[in-house]
Amino acid sequence: MNKIIFLAVLLCAFALPVAAQRKVDVFGYYTPVSATGDFKNIAQIHLAGDYGAQQTPKVYGMIRMKGEGAADYPLLKPTLAGKRLAFTTKTVDGVYYGFAGTFAKVGDFPVSKPEGQTLLRGTLIKYRGKKKLATGTFNFIYSGGD
Repeated sequence: MNKIIFLAVLLCAFALPVAAQRKVDVFGYYTPVSATGDFKNIAQIHLAGDYGAQQTPKVYGMIRMKGEGAADYPLLKPTLAGKRLAFTTKTVDGVYYGFAGTFAKVGDFPVSKPEGQTLLRGTLIKYRGKKKLATGTFNFIYSGGD
């Protein structure tokens, strides 16, 4: 019995450093599936990941709107805790967005390239000032971009 316990402890000791070294970079473009109403004009959520963190000033990403000349909504610093993602955007013409969602999985997406997979599900809220204008929950399909 002591040998089994020792072996289990030994395996855990070697597994922890490997798990701790697993790189997470969620850089990519996340396109909402079947967005309707006030959200149908959202083309994608761009998360700048490690690339944006290396820029001066830091770039976190944006909500990109459809249509030529449409304003983007730059992200304020997002929080990623495990698989949970949350952010708000800067205010553009009195409107801003909030988001809270969960990744199906996390990893080093620029390397693993999970193209076309539904990786993110979350709720977007559109605000004008403190007033909620719309709320929608969507799945988002991943693209690494060109």
